[in-house]
Amino acid sequence: MLFLVLSHVTHHVRLLAVCCACALAISGASVASAAPDPGSEVADLAQQYVGSPYRWGGTSPAGFDCTGFVMWVYGQFGVSMPHNEAGQLSTGERVDANDLRPGDVLVFANTYRRGLSHVGIYLGDGRFVHAVDEAHGVQVSTLWDSYWAPRFVGASRALA
Repeated sequence: MLFLVLSHVTHHVRLLAVCCACALAISGASVASAAPDPGSEVADLAQQYVGSPYRWGGTSPAGFDCTGFVMWVYGQFGVSMPHNEAGQLSTGERVDANDLRPGDVLVFANTYRRGLSHVGIYLGDGRFVHAVDEAHGVQVSTLWDSYWAPRFVGASRALA
C-alpha cells in the first residue's frame, strides 16, 4: 500500500516538475526574444539629461538648445537630424497626436518667435523632455498644459 502511495506521489511530483520546467522555458524564451523598443530607449536616454544647462546653439551635454538636444540624443542612436525644427519634424514618419509614443519628436510654434520655434522628445503619459531656456536648462514638461498644448504643431517618429 505504501509503495502505491509513494508511486502516485512521485508521479505527481514529476508532472509538477515538468510543468514548472516548461513554464520557465517558455517565459525565459519570450523575455529573451523581446526586442527593446527603440523609442523608449531614446526617451530614457533623453530623460537622463534633465538638469543639463541650456546654451544657444548648443549640441552637447555641456549645453543644449532645443534642436541641439534632440539632434544629440538621436545621434546617439545613429540617426542624423538637422539643427532646426522643420528638419526634425520631417525626419521620420509623421505621427498623429493621439498616437504618440515615447521617443517621438514633438514640434511647437510661436514660443519665442513666430512659426516653428521649439522641439522636444515625448516620454509618454503626456510628458516630454526639452531644453527650455537659460533659466531652466533641460526639463520635463506636460504636453497638454495651457502653454504647450496650443503651440503643439506635430510629431514625427524617427525610429520605428
